Amino acid sequence: MRKLQGKAARVAGAVGMMLAALPAGAQVSDYTSVAEGGCRPPPPEMGAVYQALDLGVELCGAPPGIDLLLVSSDRSSWLDIARGDRIWTTEDAVVYDRPVGDFPNIGAEKVEWRLAPGSQPGALIFRVAGEAEGARRTLLFVARIESDAACLLGRVATNEEARALADGPGTCDEENQLPLRPRFP
Repeated sequence: MRKLQGKAARVAGAVGMMLAALPAGAQVSDYTSVAEGGCRPPPPEMGAVYQALDLGVELCGAPPGIDLLLVSSDRSSWLDIARGDRIWTTEDAVVYDRPVGDFPNIGAEKVEWRLAPGSQPGALIFRVAGEAEGARRTLLFVARIESDAACLLGRVATNEEARALADGPGTCDEENQLPLRPRFP
């Protein structure tokens, strides 16, 4: 029994030292589901925005203060990010601007939020899949989330590249901002 207690104390100490060794402002990941059945219908006034555009929409899990919307047309799906009275859409980035392939859709059941411990998310990482040259192709999209803006930082192939981009110094400027949707009709 003492041997186990000593081992447990050493493991707890090692974990504590690793956490203490994280640099100030180090980013951590949190994950939420965008899987079928993992989301729910949005409030009627929010759903009306998408109904008017003949789009499907579901409200998915997100950190407090943010609404994550899984939006779909007959051929594609993408994410919209809502905060306060603003809804930023990734539709153009996913479907029209350099799409990953034909019929681009959200290509994973979870999304990754990057945040500094104890703070609001600074970025969202999500996978998009499409058909290109007869094969399935995927890319990770990295969106910066600021208090009054959201933007696409880039499209990358690996989780490591996505996290580096999300945690890097990139900010939302006029060139990379995501378009706004009206919050309510």
